[in-house]
Parts: sequence; C-alpha cells; structure tokens
Amino acid sequence: IIVLVFFVFCFVHLTVGQSDDAFAEFDTDDAVIISDDDSDIEVEPQVDKRSQSRDASHGHEYDPGIADDLEHTQDDEDEDFEGVSASDFQGNTGSGGSGSGGSNPGSKDTGKKPELNIVNAPLNIRGRWDDYYLEIIGLIGVLVYALNFYTGRSINNRLANAWFEHHKALLSDNFVIVGDDGVSKEVSEGNLVKESENKFVLWCTGRAGCNGMKIEIKLLRRQDLISVISQLIKPQSDTITITVYLSPDDMDSVILAVVPKKGLKRLQQDIQDLSHFAIERKADKFGLPSQIGVLAEFGEVANDFLSNAVCKTIAENLDTFDSFHFSDYYTGYKLSQDNQTEAERPKPQKNMIFNYVVPGSGKRTKSSIMHTTEPLLRMTLHLMTKVNKFKLSKDNKAKAEKHRIQVEEEYLKQTHAQRQEAAQARRDEKKRLEKEKMQELDPEAQRRYEEREYKKNMRRSGPRVKQLKVKTG
Repeated sequence: IIVLVFFVFCFVHLTVGQSDDAFAEFDTDDAVIISDDDSDIEVEPQVDKRSQSRDASHGHEYDPGIADDLEHTQDDEDEDFEGVSASDFQGNTGSGGSGSGGSNPGSKDTGKKPELNIVNAPLNIRGRWDDYYLEIIGLIGVLVYALNFYTGRSINNRLANAWFEHHKALLSDNFVIVGDDGVSKEVSEGNLVKESENKFVLWCTGRAGCNGMKIEIKLLRRQDLISVISQLIKPQSDTITITVYLSPDDMDSVILAVVPKKGLKRLQQDIQDLSHFAIERKADKFGLPSQIGVLAEFGEVANDFLSNAVCKTIAENLDTFDSFHFSDYYTGYKLSQDNQTEAERPKPQKNMIFNYVVPGSGKRTKSSIMHTTEPLLRMTLHLMTKVNKFKLSKDNKAKAEKHRIQVEEEYLKQTHAQRQEAAQARRDEKKRLEKEKMQELDPEAQRRYEEREYKKNMRRSGPRVKQLKVKTG
C-alpha cells in the first residue's frame, strides 16, 4: 500500500513538471507598430489568424462588417493620441542609441520606431486533472484506509472465532456454561462477545471452586491503518488474558507471580499487592528458564504451585507464555497518594490472572496456529484446582494475616491525613469567603462582626465547665 501511494505521488509530480510549458503556445511575436510621425500615432491593426481559423473550423466565415467596426474603433483610439509625439513614448537613449543608458540632451531622434509586443492570452483556460493531485492523493488515502478497515476487521473476527472453536471442547468439559452473553435473562451458550473490532470476551461459569472465568482475546488493531504502519516499526503480538474470580472460601492467603524477568521490578513497584507482600525468589530452584522471574510472599507457596509439571509446561511453551498472578488481596495498580481516596480504593479481591501470547508477532498470525495456547489453558485449569486445595501452614497463616492488618492500618493513616488536609482546606476557604463578605460591610457592622468572632473564639479556647444541678429536698 505504501509503495502504491509513493508511485502515485511521483507520477503526479512528473506530470506537473511536464505541464510547465502548457501555455507556451500562447506566446506570439505579433506586435503593434506605432508610427513616429509628429502629428499622431498610427497603430497597425492585426488580425488574429488563429481566431479566423477557429471561426472557420466552427463554420463561421470572415465578415467584412466586423472588420470595419474594428477599424472605426481603432480610429477613435487614434484621436485620443492627437498632439502626442512619438518621442514621448520613446525612452531616454544614451550616446550609443541604447535605451538603457543615461539621459543625453544633445542626442538626436534616430527615427527608430518602438515596438509593443502584445501576448494573445487564451479566452478560456480549462482546468487540468493534474491541478487536483492533492485531492487525488487524499481520495486514494481514504480508499486505502477503508479497504484496510474492512480487511483488518474480517481478519480479527476470523482469528477470534478460530481460537474459540479450538478450545470450545476443553472449556465445555470443565464448565457448565461456556459463552454466556450476560445480557439475556435466559442462559445462553456459545456467544463470543465482541466489545470492539479487536477485543472479544468469553464468559464461562458453572465450575466448583470459582465464581466464573473471563477470557479476553485482545488482538492487534488491524482495522486501523496507523496501527498497521506502527506494527511494521515496532512489532507486537495478539494476547489472551484469563481472569478467574474466586470466592473468599476458595482461596487461602496466597501471593504468587511468575513474570518475565525484564519487567519484574516494574510490576513489583506498580501493583499494590506485589509491592506490599511479595519477595523475589530464585527461579533456577524450580527449573524455570532464565528469562522468567518469581515473586512470592512465602517460599511455601512457590514450592507448592511451581511443580515440575507446571515448570515443564512453561518451558516448552515459552513463546506463548507471558505471566500469571495469584492474589487473595488484589487491588490493581497503585494510585498516586494525592488522587487516592477511601471511596476510590477498590475492595481487595481474590483473583487469578493469566496472560498468554499468540505466536507470530502479528505478521504470521493465522487461524491454524490459534490452538497453540491449548497446553497453557490446561495448565490454567490445573492451577485452579490446586488453589482450591492449598492451605498455608499455621505460622505462615498468622504472618500473612499480620501483614494484611499492617497494610490496612497504613492505608487508614494515609486516608485520615488526606481527610484532615481536606477539612483544613475547607476551613481556610470558609474564612476567606467571610473576610470578603466583611469588607463589603460598613465600619460599624465590621466592628460588631469582629466582636462576635472574638467572643466565639474565647469560648472555644476557654476551659469547659460542666454544670450540675443539685436538688435539695
């Protein structure tokens, strides 16, 4: 597409360069000669031969009456020049007779007649198609964008449906309902919800040990021409995100993350539960590849979940595995302390999040390779069962509860300080408004207002005495 636009642009510019001499045919050497008589100026009328030929081509003959009218018109123009000598039209000449030199009073009139060149411009200039090359390029761009939109949308639809068809049998064996649309009152199955042109969602429910599972198929923006061009510069891949929602009784205190080592530090700083609880563990101990890093709250958790079967599956599917994250205290990414308030803070949830990659880097992604994530989906179902059965030891369970209480207290202190700052800001604003209102009052009213405020402040700062009434009988 880019090469096509480039060739069109070059062709238009070459055409414009060739059309620079399009009007050269209108330059003529016809001249009107002015006589140098002292009495008047005689202009020799000229007949446009091309106009005669054009009239003849259109079937019109030469009309002598029209020529007489032109001669009368020329005589009227000659009368306007009576009393004007030809020397008035002749420029100052030098000693050599040249008109470019300085004035020479002693020079004599050489009698040379000046020539006046008249260019016969065309009566009607018709527009050429190459005058609209910008509009043509814009129209081609719109057509290319529209063609790419419909092509990219159809490719994304085909890839998402191919992934669903490859994994539908496995999901149906583990869930009662696969593909509920979440809109209709009656239970429906087999619906791949399309949220946008490149994002598809699949809901699964009806399994013991979890409330539900959400599968997000996030494809590249193939329908967007700009994203397609950026994909050539910085390749990206289609992703599959699986989120498992667990009830409070389905998961013990577990914090575990297996992520690429190059992004481990950044995730530990940005995600709240990882920053508060997780510690980096040695991945070599579990037989994982060197590109993978492990974050866990306790070594017991990592030892139990990262079994030989799980680590082998990750190593064999390293091109499709990205990360997974288990948390009983998941609150998402960190918010800035200035913007975070108690109302905006999400409630901690127990979730399992898996991120997988479709191989091909977007260029060679086809429907035939969408089944490559099936081993990782089987690993996901295996870990879901393992989470339900896992129980922490008593010592680690007590430590985990203590850690969560400390995080909660720290958060309450931050929100309390923010509430105090907000209350102080409201008081300062109220005082400012009262001062502005007082300035509008007359001096006597201002004096009474100041006395009233002084008494109010004294009552607040003074000791509080509780009065008791005693009845004597």
